[in-house]
Amino acid sequence: MTSNTFWAIIALIIIIVGGYLSLRDRLTGSTVPPTTASSTPMIINTVAYSCDQGATIDASFTQNSVDLTLSDGRSLTLPQTISGSGIRYELSATSSSGTPDDVVFWSEGDNAFLTENSSTTYQDCIAGTVTQNGSTTTFTDAGKTFSFSYPSEWSVIGGGGGYTQSWMTNATTSGMILAEIKIPQSYLPGTNFGDATFTVGTSADPSALATCLSYNPTGGPKTPEATTTINGTQFTVFQSHDAAAGNRYDTTSYRTSMGSQCYAVEYTIHYAVFQNYPPGTVKQFDESALKAQLDGVVQSFQFLPQQ
Repeated sequence: MTSNTFWAIIALIIIIVGGYLSLRDRLTGSTVPPTTASSTPMIINTVAYSCDQGATIDASFTQNSVDLTLSDGRSLTLPQTISGSGIRYELSATSSSGTPDDVVFWSEGDNAFLTENSSTTYQDCIAGTVTQNGSTTTFTDAGKTFSFSYPSEWSVIGGGGGYTQSWMTNATTSGMILAEIKIPQSYLPGTNFGDATFTVGTSADPSALATCLSYNPTGGPKTPEATTTINGTQFTVFQSHDAAAGNRYDTTSYRTSMGSQCYAVEYTIHYAVFQNYPPGTVKQFDESALKAQLDGVVQSFQFLPQQ
């Protein structure tokens, strides 16, 4: 046998074997994974959450798990589990002492929270982008629907997820809180200031939409107090004042209808009646100054162009 004949036979065998393996794979559906394939789960989406007390969570979602980076420096990977609503990720283990350790990350819409051993450690989290510029911080929701700016000493949080009548002050319909700022009493210590809340809420309820610009559910006038245009959007402005057990609640509500939704961008300032304090025990807080700050947040609110 000549050398050329030998190599020709070898080449023919290779061709026959290769054809057989290819035909087998097509018939059985089996394939050999490439040697360069990675075992790391593919990241589907990465979301940044702002939580109560300025805490943050960066969540990278894969098909069956989530990788969490917490603002306290820890990193956690939790597998997805069955959830009645929203998306639930849970990691259960047993510590060296025999005590079960359980970590749960729950997310629904733009809202999320983290519990550890049944104790909520990251609460009222909201998905979005937070950009700080000196003394001012700008929040943009995850869907890039709206944004607003606020003093950097405050922090934006979520509304807890789900439908609620708290989407607007004294609402009788259900809606959702899209973003919220809570200003605690400690912001103005030694005064009669109680707290303040800024919210962006919305409702698609037909009754809410029908009365969005013409009805004050607090019992005030059924005609608009004023209209104003903020960053290209016209709002109807309502003022209301409630009192209960020596406390006062002053609300300014800016409302607009867009598409099939009623939006309420509003703030409520809560304080105690100054005259009820013993003389010299507290100072009267400057409501006008705080109102100007909150009005500044409202004036920065804008709906973003949709692509």
